[in-house]
Amino acid sequence: MIRPDQPHVFPARIQKIWIMRCVDVPRDVSKALGSAAKGAGAENILNIPVQGWIEGLPLKSTLVPRGGGCYRLHVHSRIWRKLCIDAGASVEVTLLLDLEPREARLPPDLAAGLADEPRALAIFNTLTVALRRQIIQYVELAKRSGTREKRIQLVVRRMLERAAWRKRKKSRLARKNK
Repeated sequence: MIRPDQPHVFPARIQKIWIMRCVDVPRDVSKALGSAAKGAGAENILNIPVQGWIEGLPLKSTLVPRGGGCYRLHVHSRIWRKLCIDAGASVEVTLLLDLEPREARLPPDLAAGLADEPRALAIFNTLTVALRRQIIQYVELAKRSGTREKRIQLVVRRMLERAAWRKRKKSRLARKNK
């Protein structure tokens, strides 16, 4: 049985894909982390939450599938710039399954704005944790209360637009399948 708290250490070469830097996680480590995530009761093993270190610098990220049952780890610019390395550099990576919840805390005023429109709240709850976190940060970065209120109204409106778009898409697919 693979323990979720077991560290996985492996050498990796940094790759540049478009503007992002990433490392490919070896097949055995991918399988071990996938099995540990399943065993720990993870809801979504498509994207595995991990924490660890690259050359001693801490990271908290999510493994994304790269095909063939293997995963890829995107390396934040804060890490590769601090190490003064780029694509082609070899690094030592240590990964652990991250079992801590990553749910973003909804501010009371945004929660109230979304609660006034149940469809908007339902759509908001279907978004990825990362996207919800970005939306919350967008609202919280407003310096004036008026700006914050406008941003909350905008978020609610965008969620309703997204709901309407999904409904239209669903009806088009239903008509197409008839």
